[in-house]
Amino acid sequence: MVSNPFSDPNWSTAVVDFIDRWLGFVRDHTTRPLIAIIRGLVFGTMALVGVLFCVVLLLIGVMRALVSLGDVWLSHDTAVWVAYFVLGAIFLALGAFGMRKRHPRD
Repeated sequence: MVSNPFSDPNWSTAVVDFIDRWLGFVRDHTTRPLIAIIRGLVFGTMALVGVLFCVVLLLIGVMRALVSLGDVWLSHDTAVWVAYFVLGAIFLALGAFGMRKRHPRD
């Protein structure tokens, strides 16, 4: 039986609870997954930039170390070229290893 809202002292609380439940339902199914996706993208991008920055610094350090090591026995210009060739050979070996692991052996 439909009651008169003016005779029910808890009608405003019931209506507010109903609206709150529906808004919570909508928020849980729309906003929260979207926020999780956006946070994942932002933190993933930050991690990728940080890793790339560290790799670049590592490569610069390796290059400078190779040049400094080559300066012990060779002239500076020759040490630079030798460092380039050594680093190139390391990357060539890593690339060849990666290409070999590309397809499993049958």
